Amino acid sequence: MASTITLTVSQQILEKMYQYYEKQIIKIPNHTLFQAKTTSCTITAYLSKKVVFQGVNPEIEANKWQKASPTSTTPKKSTLNEKSTLPSNIAMLSAIGCDEVGTGDYFGPIVVCCASVEKDQIAFLQEMGIKDSKALKDPEICQLAHQIETMIPHQCLVLPNEKYNLMVEKGMNANSIKAYLHNQALLKLTTSLPSLPDFIIMDEFVNEAKYYDYLKKLPKQPTIISENLHFIQKGESVHVAVAAASILARASFVKYMQIMSKKYQFELPKGAGAPVDIAGRKFVKLHGKETLQSLTKWHFANTNKILK
Repeated sequence: MASTITLTVSQQILEKMYQYYEKQIIKIPNHTLFQAKTTSCTITAYLSKKVVFQGVNPEIEANKWQKASPTSTTPKKSTLNEKSTLPSNIAMLSAIGCDEVGTGDYFGPIVVCCASVEKDQIAFLQEMGIKDSKALKDPEICQLAHQIETMIPHQCLVLPNEKYNLMVEKGMNANSIKAYLHNQALLKLTTSLPSLPDFIIMDEFVNEAKYYDYLKKLPKQPTIISENLHFIQKGESVHVAVAAASILARASFVKYMQIMSKKYQFELPKGAGAPVDIAGRKFVKLHGKETLQSLTKWHFANTNKILK
């Protein structure tokens, strides 16, 4: 079973490592000094002075440099629950990750994203700082999204609130809408890939049985993606593909909000708290109730507070 050890070394040690592994270098990916392969593991040395040892016995090589490292880290324990059928080393395997944003925002759209990450991209994405978008600020998210959007195949679907409200009127709720969007994104992504990874990890927003129940009750029965699909809570801590999907979804959300704010010359607020109610009242005075309805999740309690 493959495992990973990460060290942070000095520039002097990094140069020594380059000399030590010079004859075993297999390639030099972007943002790295080198990538070398030994009988026990693959070593990727980044220009940021982080060195990742990944393989069956990474400690054999890592121990040679452990004492010289100011800090060292080992992967966090998996948050997989006992019922999960994912392998314990899933974090190091190719996978598609799925996540969504915007369900709790009165003004913002729902954005769903599915992203495919190959195992040889994992260490690089982790080194870049790809993690759950909720742990990052919007400027960081947009910057990271710009860096990875051409690197990894993905499919983002943006559902404006005008369409969201129509779906709610037809009897759908937020979870059934998300289930529909996730399935559509997976359909689009998987049909575009030359080959599929063995695992699809959905950041669980509803239990598996209910997810499929929502899809089966749709008026127009879609092709349902179910093979190798796993529902995991806090999926971003299980695989970087889910974190990448989270970042790409959030970046699309932020861009949409910026475009709409510019269109109406009004800074549309995020979330659904009291500041949103204040902004909503000002927006109605400027653009009217109908325009407000087209931009918001109309069934939220904010609507009554704003119009009151």
